[in-house]
Amino acid sequence: MAYSNSEQVFMDVLGRLPAEHEWKEISALLGTLQRAGFAVDDPTNAPHVTLFAWGWARSTPRADVLAAVKAAVLEAGTVKIDMPAMNLEPVLIALRGLQDAAARPVAVKVDDATVKDAVSQALREPISLASMAVLGIVIAGALFIGSWWGKRQLEPTVQMQQMMIQKLTTPNESGREK
Repeated sequence: MAYSNSEQVFMDVLGRLPAEHEWKEISALLGTLQRAGFAVDDPTNAPHVTLFAWGWARSTPRADVLAAVKAAVLEAGTVKIDMPAMNLEPVLIALRGLQDAAARPVAVKVDDATVKDAVSQALREPISLASMAVLGIVIAGALFIGSWWGKRQLEPTVQMQQMMIQKLTTPNESGREK
C-alpha cells in the first residue's frame, strides 16, 4: 500500500506502522488540516506536518494541536519569501549570442581521403562484386539445365500427343474425319 507524504511523516514520527484506531485519529487530524486550508501532502509543508505528528504522538492535547494548526495556516498565508533579486541580463545576452550563431550558415569542408576510405571499406564487404558475378552465372546455369531437363522429360509425352492430334485430324479413306 502506498502512503501519502503526510501519512509517511506520521509513521516516521511513531517509528512503526500505526494501529487501526491510530489511523482513524491520523485521518481525522489530516482531514482537519485540509479543511483548514493546509496542503498536508505538499512536500514543502512536511516540517509543519512533522510538528503536528510529533505533538499527536506525544499525546499533546487536541486543542493544542488545533491551535498549532490554526497558527500554521495563518503563518502560511502571511509568510513572504525574501529572495534576492537576480540579474538575468548576462543569461539573456548569452542566449542572444547562441541564437545569432545558430542563424549563421556554416561552411562544411569534406576531406576527400576520408570519403575514399569509407567507400573502399564499403566495397570490402563479405560479398564482393566478383562473388556476386559467380553467383549470377551459377543461377543462370541452373535455370538453363533445369529447362533443358524438363524439356527432355516432356518430349515423349509431347510427341505422343502430336501423333494423337494428327490421327484425329487426318481424313480417312471415306473423306470423313474420325
